[in-house]
Amino acid sequence: MADSFIGKWKVDVASTTGLEEFGAAIGFSEERMTTYRKLVYTIEFSVAGDTYTATVSFEADIPAQTYAFKMGEAFDYKSIDGTSPKLTITMDGGKMVEDYKLGEKEWRTIRQVDGSVMTSTTSFADKAIVQKLNKQ
Repeated sequence: MADSFIGKWKVDVASTTGLEEFGAAIGFSEERMTTYRKLVYTIEFSVAGDTYTATVSFEADIPAQTYAFKMGEAFDYKSIDGTSPKLTITMDGGKMVEDYKLGEKEWRTIRQVDGSVMTSTTSFADKAIVQKLNKQ
């Protein structure tokens, strides 16, 4: 993981685009869409040796999540909706690539950092949700 990802990042909910289209394409329920529309979170990336840790804290009644991973090794990720997709995280030219698989569904998040702003683009089929996160 590039050093530029290490640290705390807070989502700028107002800058989020594509949630409605992405949610419809992947099959989000209306309840889940309502949750995601208001979801404010901070993600913190850290590293110790070849093990990376991500801690996601929410400004809602959702418990914080922490997961540890090694680049290129699949692991069971626990989503806030209770699903557990397989997740493999790799680096590609300075971008963090997160590949998720749950049953027959596969989607990808690509994160890239430009100064103090991280852009997170999650794609499924031909729909994408784009979020901006600001370094804290």
